[in-house]
Amino acid sequence: MLLSACLIVRNEEQYLDQCITQLHPLCDEIVIVDTGSRDNSLEIARSHGATVIEEPWCDDFASARNTALSHARGDWILYIDADELVIADRSALQCLAQDNAVAATVQFRAASNLTTYPEYRLFRNRPDIRFRGVIHETVMPDIDAIVSREKGQIVHSAIAIEHGGYEGDLSHKHRRNHPMLLRALNDWPERLYLWHALGECELGLGDAHAAQQAWRQGLQRVRTQDHHPAQAIIYADLLSLHFRANGAELTDIESLHEEAWAAHPSDPLIIWWSARQRLAQGDRATSRELLARLLALAPDGPGDTTLSYDRRLFSAYPLALLANCDFDEQNYASALKRYRDALAADPDNKEIRTKVALTQARLMVASE
Repeated sequence: MLLSACLIVRNEEQYLDQCITQLHPLCDEIVIVDTGSRDNSLEIARSHGATVIEEPWCDDFASARNTALSHARGDWILYIDADELVIADRSALQCLAQDNAVAATVQFRAASNLTTYPEYRLFRNRPDIRFRGVIHETVMPDIDAIVSREKGQIVHSAIAIEHGGYEGDLSHKHRRNHPMLLRALNDWPERLYLWHALGECELGLGDAHAAQQAWRQGLQRVRTQDHHPAQAIIYADLLSLHFRANGAELTDIESLHEEAWAAHPSDPLIIWWSARQRLAQGDRATSRELLARLLALAPDGPGDTTLSYDRRLFSAYPLALLANCDFDEQNYASALKRYRDALAADPDNKEIRTKVALTQARLMVASE
């Protein structure tokens, strides 16, 4: 069984050498489509013996990825980006030996502060499996069709992939992605993740009103589709907007919260925003119960889910909100302990650090 790693690359010299080095023990072939690098990416790729195809960028991620697939000679494809690291050896591929296996998941971490989730990064090298979508491209429609038609199976590999490219200022990516997201939604308006991504893009560009419009259009689609756990992200997007400093107060926050809770009472994001909403309504007891539920999921959330979560959702965030409750009730000793625990989980949080100092001062005054 031969495995081909397929990448699309543009100006990735910062990451590419380490990415390919990690791939060598796992993959038999590395195929790279370069869409116009002006740095040393081409030289790095060729020094590793990769097959390199140069193709002009045409604002279409699926097109570039499909070019890589068309040059791959392996029995299986692993698609990966240059700013990602694969963590595995050949033993992790044993699950692919099953005759009816069509695709396999990996455990993917999109950023260092997020929980992992299963993502479909491995699939058979077949001409009827190709990427769709100019952005946030996916092979899942083709894989699902094969699984249904041929009674195929999706298996789960022991491979982990860590992404390192979503840190820092993302405004340049938002500007690049915005027109592509609009094109993608014109072609595929029922794909909920695109509405989520468009709203995040609008918010990243400073337009909270446009973000709300995108997420409300996504919600309209949710209401017409069969229930799926991943739909919780659209509700969480809108609920979060109500509480953001740069967001917008939602006039229908109560009904929206009730709808989200009825549909997704076990989703950590819905639990978190429900705790915030209950606290805003003055129901401190219920808020405390919900925050305790999140802390019970520490350190990495509920496990096998279709969504990824900020790991601070199970540590720093609920601890800080519980500490706020303690502080308001003048229970400064408990508040201080929780603020300190929250700061240990989120050391760079200046707001929590300030509250630690304030609570220490209040505790000193109370003890005099």
